[in-house]
Amino acid sequence: MTLALLPLGLIALYQTNAVVEEATRLSHASLLDRTERAAARERALLQRAGGATEGLAAAILPVADDAGSCTRLLKSFTEGANPFTFAAFMSTNGEVQCASDSIPRDLSEKWVFLKALQTTRLSFALGRDVAGGTGSFLLATSPVLRDGILKGYVTIGIPHRVSPAQAAVDAQDTGIQYVTVDADGEILSASIPEDEAPLALPGSVPRRDLVARTGDTFFEDSRSGRERFFAVSEILPGQVSVVGSWPVDKAMSAARNPASLMTLAFPLLMWLAGISVAIFGLQRMVIRHLSALRKAMRRYALGERENPTLDLVAPPREFAEAQQSFNRMVSILSEAERRRELDLEEKTILLREVHHRVKNNLQLVASIMNMQSRNAQTPEARRMLAQLQRRVRGLATIHRSLNTNPDITTVDSRDLIDALITEIGAMTPGAGQKLAISSDLVQVPLSQDQGVTLSMLVSEAMTNAVKNAGVPAGGKPEIRISLRETAENWLELEITNTKGKPAMDPEEAGDGTGIGSRLMLAFATQLEGEADTYETEDSYTYRLGFPAAAGAVPPAPPNQNREKHAAGAAT
Repeated sequence: MTLALLPLGLIALYQTNAVVEEATRLSHASLLDRTERAAARERALLQRAGGATEGLAAAILPVADDAGSCTRLLKSFTEGANPFTFAAFMSTNGEVQCASDSIPRDLSEKWVFLKALQTTRLSFALGRDVAGGTGSFLLATSPVLRDGILKGYVTIGIPHRVSPAQAAVDAQDTGIQYVTVDADGEILSASIPEDEAPLALPGSVPRRDLVARTGDTFFEDSRSGRERFFAVSEILPGQVSVVGSWPVDKAMSAARNPASLMTLAFPLLMWLAGISVAIFGLQRMVIRHLSALRKAMRRYALGERENPTLDLVAPPREFAEAQQSFNRMVSILSEAERRRELDLEEKTILLREVHHRVKNNLQLVASIMNMQSRNAQTPEARRMLAQLQRRVRGLATIHRSLNTNPDITTVDSRDLIDALITEIGAMTPGAGQKLAISSDLVQVPLSQDQGVTLSMLVSEAMTNAVKNAGVPAGGKPEIRISLRETAENWLELEITNTKGKPAMDPEEAGDGTGIGSRLMLAFATQLEGEADTYETEDSYTYRLGFPAAAGAVPPAPPNQNREKHAAGAAT
């Protein structure tokens, strides 16, 4: 509804603005009219002075060459019923031929004469020390022509003072100022002291351009730096204009009607009120329910299951249906999640039971093999049964790790290898030598396939290390096993045994069949690893690098000077 009312509001606003602009225009015209009325007496005086000067110029032609007659004519003119107090006739060189006060003068350097030379028509100028005394006069000057030939100039003077009495009253009451200027920008009269008159004019408009702006009204900073309202009215067409200026507050009160401003603002206020009501209704009926629904969906999506149902307060019918649908969906999904968790728990229990049973069965097989090896008649039979028993126990170890690990889908690398070390470390090399086994293992989760393969490989490599461990000079037989993460998701297994006098009885060690080496090569391939062996005078090392996750990149090979051998020891 608010959007539908917007065009009507804009139309009303446009029409009201047009009315206000028209009222403002009329108000400006009213201020211009007040300026013209205030300057009416000044206009009449200047027009009278202009007419008198032109008439006197025509009357002085017969007596221009007779100084006495000319003086009497001018004196009788000033003594008549008029405001003019001085009259004179100047030659073309600025010498006064005759004057109303009978005093000869040289006005060739005076502004009144210089200005008259610049035009061929009536001109006005301010004159000081022209008619005697210390006052200033507004002088009207007109050329004297005989048969089109310039004979001189007639000038009459009016004491320079505030002419219109009503203007002084207006200036005192309202702060209005009037300044009269001519087309050359000269100030002829003012309603304020003469020295303050230039400050009452607009600052950005040259004075000589004011006559051309007759009829204009505008706001502008005066030359005194204060903003005022100016109106320019014509006194003599193309020659003299009066500039009236008002204080801004007076002009605003005259030019702007508060009732019009209120009329202009009323449609806007009504539209804003409609917008406010619409926003309140939208918030009350739509936004708050949408916000509650969004928060409930977000909480449920983030896994918050405590009180997941939605409870809207006095919702509309559409939101009530949405609330019912959401609560039904939450109920269905919660029940499905509960059933899935139960199924997962049951499968986990079954899987742990499978691993437990497989581990028990493998241990049972290993025990049977152990019983069978005790009854074996030859060392070779006992050795073969022991190797089979060790491999079966290695498989049992991985199933025990899967059964005890909290995450049944992964195997902890440290726990797995530690268990294998415990199993294989029980093998006694004999000859009264105690085999020392040290480990440095990183804890990394491995998949079930990786765990089974790694356990079988470690079992074969450890067995090979035990069989081939030697007693170094002045030392004890030792096996060192380490698992390090040398790069991101890249593991390195290293098994080192000392060399020297064999620690195990040769009859128990027996001759190798090569099965262990082939198994280790196959396990390394399954792990997608790279196996190497290194042999020095004191030790033999088996090293395997393999990825713990798909896409892992091996580190750059270290710069070490080692003798590398491709062949491994047989088990």
